[in-house]
Amino acid sequence: MAGAVEPASLRRVRLPPPLLAFALIAMALAMHALVLGRAAPLGRSPIGGTVLALAGFGWMLWAAWLLRREGTTIRPAGQPTVLIEEGPYRFGRHPMYLGMAAAMLGLALALGVPLLAAGAVAFVVVVRRVHIPFEEARLQRTFGGWYSDYAAHVRRWF
Repeated sequence: MAGAVEPASLRRVRLPPPLLAFALIAMALAMHALVLGRAAPLGRSPIGGTVLALAGFGWMLWAAWLLRREGTTIRPAGQPTVLIEEGPYRFGRHPMYLGMAAAMLGLALALGVPLLAAGAVAFVVVVRRVHIPFEEARLQRTFGGWYSDYAAHVRRWF
């Protein structure tokens, strides 16, 4: 399948997931500040939120470190050279996205910003509909049956 042309739906412009996450965080914090100021209508959980945010960030860093260690791309639009099946990739095919979403939820809890939790949900929806199909199609084309076997045994998220 070398040299196959991607369908138009896979060629559309995508905001890289880290930038998407930062944009959603910024929008949620700005909207919260404009509407509610410093108030936390549902309360704050600084310790629980910080633990969740750090766990999500650590999960994401572990996944990124494995990609770097193996010399394959960390960029979602990059061409993979190695299929990683260890570490957090044993539990889910997209641990970096899961880590980003968990970090966003942890930040929402720590700061008491419900819109940030909505931003985390929006992040998951966009990544699931826009980024993951593109990435999984590229992995399938690159690794063929090896990726099919991996995808059959490892859940997409966790």
